[in-house]
Amino acid sequence: MIRVRKADGRLELYDGSKVLRTALYLGLDRADAERIEREVSERVYDGIPTSEILTMIRELAEEVRPELSHSRDIREAISAMRPKPDFEDYARMVLREAGYLVEPGRVLEGRCVSHEIDGIAFKGDEVFVVEVKHHFNHHTYTGLGTILELWAALEDLKEGYRLGFHPYAFTSAILVCNTKISQHAEQYARCKGIMYMGWRYPRAFSLSDIVSSKRIYPITMLKELPTEKITKLGDRGIVTLNQLIRLRVDEVAEMLGVSIEEAERVREIAEKILSGSRQS
Repeated sequence: MIRVRKADGRLELYDGSKVLRTALYLGLDRADAERIEREVSERVYDGIPTSEILTMIRELAEEVRPELSHSRDIREAISAMRPKPDFEDYARMVLREAGYLVEPGRVLEGRCVSHEIDGIAFKGDEVFVVEVKHHFNHHTYTGLGTILELWAALEDLKEGYRLGFHPYAFTSAILVCNTKISQHAEQYARCKGIMYMGWRYPRAFSLSDIVSSKRIYPITMLKELPTEKITKLGDRGIVTLNQLIRLRVDEVAEMLGVSIEEAERVREIAEKILSGSRQS
């Protein structure tokens, strides 16, 4: 019996399917991902830290996709984003890819107080308050307090609509966060009909699944770019690799304050990460 040690010290049974899933998230095809899962399964030992397993997966993946050596893990990259405005912009992009019409955040009047909300989402006949929660430590759980505050804001905004204080007939709310959600938070959200998008949960609506399937990769994945240059891009509303590669090379050079040659190199790395192209 092989157990792995989580970041919080807990032990759980080794699950090779998680290795396979991580390899697929890195853009490997099924055959390469399965080969890596077999190699990792042969090398793990009882009590191995999950961080060591992740390092092992990335080293093996980089043999197939050398461009990964220029990128951070998606989860770590998202955690490295600025909460405002970068992650809020990013969360709204993810919701759009999930099929929602999304408007930017604003201040709306409830019956009791005004509320600064992070977005408004529409799907069918439903209208959602969007709450975005970012943690720099991706091992932190988003707790019950966040859901309680969101529920209270939703109820106050519903009353504000009935009183004519704003034009949005909210039916529910959506929480988007970059971490897992605590058991109590999940239980309360389900009881109140609040939707949530966390890391790897719920199935088919998790942040990790949508980001990976749609390749909505954050700029912070690029190891090449120091924080000050990522900030410059974020200030111009550029928070994903897709946005970056759509820019002209001279625009990238101007935004980053680098030469045309350096800008071209950054764009090429971004394109390789997005395309999943393999080098010999």
